[in-house]
Amino acid sequence: MVDGTQPLVLNLLVTADAGVRAYDIPETLEITASAAMQAPVQVIMRRQTAGQSVIRLRRGEYRQIAYTGILPPTLRGVVRIEPTTLNAAPVLVTLNLDPATTAGVRAANRASETPPDTASAARNTSVEPVTVPGQEAGHDTADSMAHVPVTPVATAPANVPAASDLQDEGRLSFFDPMYLAFGQRGGTNAKFQLSFKYRIFQAATPTSKGPIDNLYFGYTQFSLWDLSSESKPFYDTNYRPSVFYYLPDTGVKAGILSRLAFAGGLEHESNGRSGTESRSINTVFIKPTFYLGDLNSWHATVTPKLYYYLSKSDNRDIADYRGYADLRLAWGKPDSWELAATLRKGTKGSHYSADTQVSYPLAQLLPGTAGYLVLSYFTGYGESLLDYNRKRASQVRIGYSISR
Repeated sequence: MVDGTQPLVLNLLVTADAGVRAYDIPETLEITASAAMQAPVQVIMRRQTAGQSVIRLRRGEYRQIAYTGILPPTLRGVVRIEPTTLNAAPVLVTLNLDPATTAGVRAANRASETPPDTASAARNTSVEPVTVPGQEAGHDTADSMAHVPVTPVATAPANVPAASDLQDEGRLSFFDPMYLAFGQRGGTNAKFQLSFKYRIFQAATPTSKGPIDNLYFGYTQFSLWDLSSESKPFYDTNYRPSVFYYLPDTGVKAGILSRLAFAGGLEHESNGRSGTESRSINTVFIKPTFYLGDLNSWHATVTPKLYYYLSKSDNRDIADYRGYADLRLAWGKPDSWELAATLRKGTKGSHYSADTQVSYPLAQLLPGTAGYLVLSYFTGYGESLLDYNRKRASQVRIGYSISR
């Protein structure tokens, strides 16, 4: 457990195990800090230990360089600390934000020559050497060990929020937005959606782009809920399992294109009914996501989802109303507002739909909370499969979203 009321300290341990070695020591390190159900943030760690930018060590010698940075007050509980500019293993720490409790811990640590937290982490937390582009010939970058002592240190610049798609790093992660929202019009006045994806195979190399290493199972369940009727029935529920290949970052960058993600696979969607109310389609799809601008600030995303119907026997004319593509456009900042819209256009007539959401992180209003406040507006055909060929009254809803 570490003192969450004090700046974070990371120590870079540089060693020479075999002969004379030379190391480039950076002035700053970048880390990602993330807590469960909260968007990650990036923290800039600045060097506190004075010294040269290049150090040379003989066999058996070592140096320890301290870096400090400030964690945001919105983080709570178990936090995952992961260096992004070093090829280093992540560290899990538990934040204690109670000043009364942590004051006693700091006093105990000051009384000891070697703080217990520091010694423990130095023994147990190891990382691998990395290569930094642009280093001088014959130099090695620092091997490092990360830990979080509770001794007060100097402050560092404020953190910079990280891109929300860093949440994809977990084996089980968010897929489509998860939310619950309420409106006023009868019949379909409330809706909610559950959605997750699971990485079937865990690659030995996290950055692998192999098809098996990046194979996912996804599941999304969407319901329209009639809260105006006496028994509060569900108007319609759609079930959407899928199997697909997914890369959150293909490595493609050009101009304002700062990242390109890609997904492609097979998807089934049905409402689980029989008779005239049965709806079912099977599709093959590709879904690139173009990130435009600085992902840590205000930026845009453009996500076309192109699909082909493998079967549609329960609703043969669905392409007339839904077409062969969805287009999601979004503009926002990880720790602030986001405006997003998903658009569809059928192949015939003026059949269209638009689903728009405005969201804001709840943690900005109530520190320690997670998720987003969301205001949504739907108009057009086919909010659910049952109504794919029916245009119902437009609906405004307000609610809570776990992910966006």
